[in-house]
Amino acid sequence: MSGLDRRSFLRNVSVAGAGVMLAITLGGCGRTAPPPWPNRREGVLQPNAFLQLLPDGSVVFTIAKTEMGQGVMTGLATLVAEELGIDPRALKCEFAEPHPDYVDPEYHSMVTGGSNSLRINFDTLRTAGAALREMLRAAAAREWQAPLADCIAGDGEVRLRDGSRRAGWGELAATAATLEVPHGLPLKPREDWRLIGHHDARVDAPSKVDGSARFGIDVAVPGMLTAVMVRCPQFGGRLRRCDPERTLAVAGVRRVLEFETAVAVVADGYWQASRGAGVLGVEWDAGPLDGVDSAAITAAQRERLHDEGRVVREEGEAPDPQRIARTLNVEYRVPYLAHAAMEPLAAVAVVGDGRAEVWAGNQGPDILQALIARRLDIPRAAVRVHSLPAGGAFGRRTYMEFVLEAVDIAAAMAAPVKLIWSREDDMRHDRYRPAALAAMRADFGADGALLAWEARIVCPSVVSGMVPLIAPLLLPDAIPAAIADPFEVLAARWDPMNTEGASGIPYRLPRVRIESLLYDPDVPVGVWRSVGNSQNAFFSESFVDEVAHALGEDPLQFRLGRLGSEAPERRVLELVAEKSRWGQAPAGVFQGVAVLACFQTTVAEVVEVELVAGVPRVRRVVCAVDCGTVVNPDVVRMQLESAVVFALSAALYGEITIRDGAVEQGNFDDYPLLGIDECPAIESHFVASEASPTGIGEPGVPPLAPALANAVFAATGRRVRELPIMRAFSTGNPT
Repeated sequence: MSGLDRRSFLRNVSVAGAGVMLAITLGGCGRTAPPPWPNRREGVLQPNAFLQLLPDGSVVFTIAKTEMGQGVMTGLATLVAEELGIDPRALKCEFAEPHPDYVDPEYHSMVTGGSNSLRINFDTLRTAGAALREMLRAAAAREWQAPLADCIAGDGEVRLRDGSRRAGWGELAATAATLEVPHGLPLKPREDWRLIGHHDARVDAPSKVDGSARFGIDVAVPGMLTAVMVRCPQFGGRLRRCDPERTLAVAGVRRVLEFETAVAVVADGYWQASRGAGVLGVEWDAGPLDGVDSAAITAAQRERLHDEGRVVREEGEAPDPQRIARTLNVEYRVPYLAHAAMEPLAAVAVVGDGRAEVWAGNQGPDILQALIARRLDIPRAAVRVHSLPAGGAFGRRTYMEFVLEAVDIAAAMAAPVKLIWSREDDMRHDRYRPAALAAMRADFGADGALLAWEARIVCPSVVSGMVPLIAPLLLPDAIPAAIADPFEVLAARWDPMNTEGASGIPYRLPRVRIESLLYDPDVPVGVWRSVGNSQNAFFSESFVDEVAHALGEDPLQFRLGRLGSEAPERRVLELVAEKSRWGQAPAGVFQGVAVLACFQTTVAEVVEVELVAGVPRVRRVVCAVDCGTVVNPDVVRMQLESAVVFALSAALYGEITIRDGAVEQGNFDDYPLLGIDECPAIESHFVASEASPTGIGEPGVPPLAPALANAVFAATGRRVRELPIMRAFSTGNPT
C-alpha cells in the first residue's frame, strides 16, 4: 500500500501538532529509578509500573488498557502469570491512572484501540513478571545462602529444588525490596509455556457473575446528585429558550442548567431527573443541517464522484482503451451506524478547590485527564481519572464528551454529580460509523482477461475528529490547543481511514487504482469497530465476487489464483475452505466467502445462508484467523463470535437515518440487533503460528458483510450492493 497507514498518519499529525515526543519506558525495568506511580502503595515491593507485591504475598497487576468485554484483562494477566508461574485469576487486577509509563508506544497515549493491546504488551508484561520472579528467587537465595539455580518460584512461593525449604512470596518481600531490579532477563521459552496458548478462564468473569464488578453507571460517592441532559435533536443546533418551571416542580429536582446545545436537569436520582427532563419547556434554533436528510447526503456523495480525489494507490499501466472490451461499473453504499453498546454512557465527577476527580469507563484516561485540565484551567496533576470496566464500547468511549459534561455540571453544582445518558441520547448523539459510497470499476479485454481494478470511495474524515482529542494531551499546558487546528484541517483533506480495507487489496492484478474523496455533511462520525475496514471490505470483497463471476471463475479460486504462496490471505482462505467444505454445501444451503487483513491479523469467513419464504437466513459462519500466537484460545473464539454477531446485526439491520438534520432512530425497537433465535452456528479455526500475537478485537468484523452479500447472491442470483441487506428484501427492491 502506498502512503501512510492510519496509525502512522495519526501519530505524525499528533506529534507534529504538539511539537513534542513522549518518552516511553518500562518504569522499573529501565536503567533509571521510576517516577512515582499514581497507584503506588506504601511499604510494598514494586519493581515496575505494573506489579506490586503485597505483604500477604498477593500480587497487584495494574492494567493500562480498558476492559470493555474484549478479554484484554485476561490476556494481559496471562502474560504476567506465565512468568510468575501462578494462575492469572490469582492476580489482583486494577486499572492504571494516567502516567507516562503506561503510554501506548504506537498512539503516544493510553488509548485502547487498534486491537493492539496484546501485541504491544507481549514482551513488556512478560518482562515485568520475570523481574518480580527473579527478585523473589534472589531474595530466597540470599536468605537461605543457597545457589540461585536451586531456588524455584511459582504458585506464590519459592522453594529449594530438593524441597527442603520453601517460603511464601510475602515472607520474601522485604529482602527482595533491597535488591536491584534485574535487567535483560531471558523469558520462558515457548516449550515451557503452561498458560500462553492454553489458559481460557476469564479473569473478570467471577465479579461479573456475582455482581461485584463496578461499571461507570454503578459508581456512587457521598452527596452525589444525578443529572440527565436534554439535547438539541438537530446536529449543530443551539438553545433558544428554556422554561424550567414544570421541571423544577418535580419532586427531587434540584436545578436546571442551561448550556449552548443542551439543558441539564439535576436531581436526587435518575428517575426524578428523567421525569423532570420529560416536562422541560425548551425551544431550539435549527442547526446547519436544517432540512438535510439521508437522501440528500447520498446525492451529495454521488455528486462528489465527479471531482478529483487523492490517489492513495496506483500500480500498473492503465489499459489502452482499444483493449477494453467491456467494463463493470457498480456502486456500493453503506449507511451511518451507531455503536449501541449495552452499558449507557455514564460518568461521575467531583470538582472543587482547584481539583477534579472522575470515574468512567473510557478508552483514553490520559487524554481525558488532559481534556478536563484544559476545561477547568487546572494542572493535569490536579485531575484524577479512575477508569472502570466498560459494558461495551466499540470505539465510542474514545470520545469522552459525556465525562466533560459531568465535569461541567459538577462544577456548576459544587457537588458530586453522576451523569447518565439514556439509550435515546446514545443513539441520537453518537459518533457514527460513516455513511460511505464507493464507485467500483473493472475493465476486461476481448479475451475475457481482467485488465484493471479501480475504486473511488467517498466518505467523511474520522481522523479530523480525533485531532482535538489528542492535541490537549500532547501539547504543553501553556500552548493553546488551537495550534492543532491546521492539522485538523489537514486530516479533513486526507484521511487514510477513508480507504483502509480497500487500498491494501492483496490480489495480483495488472492495474490497481484506489482514490479517496472526502465529503463531510457535518454529521458527527468516529471510530467504529474495525473503522474504515468495515465498509471498505464490503465494497472490495463484494466486488471481487462480482469480477470472479464475470470471468466465470469460482470466487474462492479467483482469490487463491491471485495470491502469492506466502500471502497470509492464502493461509486463512485455504483453512476456511477446508473447514467449511467450500462448494460442498447441502442442498438449499448457499455459501459466500470474504477475506481481509487488518490490525496485522488476517481473517477469512464463509457465510452459509438458506432461503426461508424467499428471505435469506444465516445458517452458519466459519472463521479462519491468523493472529500469531494465540494467548487465550477461548477469548479469541469469543472475539470472533462477538465480531460475527456484531457485524451480522449491522449487515442485516443496522441503519441510522437523518431527517431534517436529526437522527430518526432512538432505541432498539427501530435500531434492531440480532436476536438469539437468529444467531447462526459459528466456528473458529486458527492458523498455527509462532509469531507474536496480533490483534483480535476488530479483524473478525470486516469479512462478514461481504461474505454474507456474496452468499445472498449465490442463493438468489441478485446482488445487494447497499446495506442493510434486509431492507432490500423487505421492500422487494434489491439493488
